[in-house]
Amino acid sequence: MEALAFVVAGALVLGLLAWAGHRMLTGERPASGGGASDALGNFIDVFDPARARADRDLQSKEHQGEVAPSPDDEDLPVSIDPVRMTARVRRSAPRAPRAPQPPPAGR
Repeated sequence: MEALAFVVAGALVLGLLAWAGHRMLTGERPASGGGASDALGNFIDVFDPARARADRDLQSKEHQGEVAPSPDDEDLPVSIDPVRMTARVRRSAPRAPRAPQPPPAGR
């Protein structure tokens, strides 16, 4: 009799899990399955913490922006190469020499 009770309780729990999973996957709410995916996604932290850390580092690197000061008018043009992690400052073209100005009249 106890075995029958365990079988019925197990079938009831299994049916409830199947119903909840189906409802979560076919729900009309946009974020209906977010909690379960977060809970199941955190298992990697337990079984392989080094990979979880590496995944988080790669994800943060993917969303990283370039850090560069905003240019002013007197700044030289700078080209940043994110692949080589270098910045090159292009030299400005030499200015043409000015013609000498005549002295002001009256002197």
